[in-house]
Amino acid sequence: MTKSSMDQQQKITHFLKELGLNEKEIAVYLSLLTLGRSHVSDIAEEAKITRTHVYTIAEELRARGFLSALEENGTRTYEALNHEGLVAFIARQRDGLTQLEQKVAASVSDFEALRRGHKPPSTVQFYQGKKEVLQIHETIRRDLKKLDAPFEIITIYSPEKLETTYPGWFENKKYIDVPPLMTKRDIVTDSEIFRRHTQQRTQSKSKYLYKVWPKRWGEFPADTLCWQDSIAFIELADYPTGTIIKNAAVANTFKLWFEQLWCSL
Repeated sequence: MTKSSMDQQQKITHFLKELGLNEKEIAVYLSLLTLGRSHVSDIAEEAKITRTHVYTIAEELRARGFLSALEENGTRTYEALNHEGLVAFIARQRDGLTQLEQKVAASVSDFEALRRGHKPPSTVQFYQGKKEVLQIHETIRRDLKKLDAPFEIITIYSPEKLETTYPGWFENKKYIDVPPLMTKRDIVTDSEIFRRHTQQRTQSKSKYLYKVWPKRWGEFPADTLCWQDSIAFIELADYPTGTIIKNAAVANTFKLWFEQLWCSL
């Protein structure tokens, strides 16, 4: 093997170690990379590993997505992911970990409940960027689906700011539409875009009520959404940020403020 080939093999070996492969798995993978699609006996000879071990290793690598297998006339051959395949594999792993990260982040209360004797603690979750902030609305929708008793969600927000940050929000009905028998009350800044879509909202099967905050009193710089024992604050900007606080005292305090404001409008 030339020095250049050895250097190339060392680089690939380093990548494979980073992906969690052990020495024998790397040996099998590199053998297939060198040989191309091959039988177990050929891989064993190239990798200097017994056939039995090669078969076990190859099947494990296949299950993890590093190899493909082809069965012909009762004989199985294996092939290693090439450069493009390995890049695609890493991209899938990254996307999967991103989704897992989001799910774990959204389940913080479940982890804490187990650790603290099943007593739901207060939690705070932070979100940054347009895509992440949208998860706040998805979290609320998931919470609504879990409920089988009537309840209410209350919000204070500026339709114009919401539409500026998320164009087409009202036209595409991206807003939270609570299930039937439940109530949603909004205090909204007066705006043309909201007036255009008022009828669309009031025709919903759910109970929807709203009151208008005169624009001369100022524009709400952030959305506030409150449901059950949770409250969310969303700063609407080019790069929006958001926070969900799960705390009954905080949520109930906001509900008291909301009722006074609602009655005064």
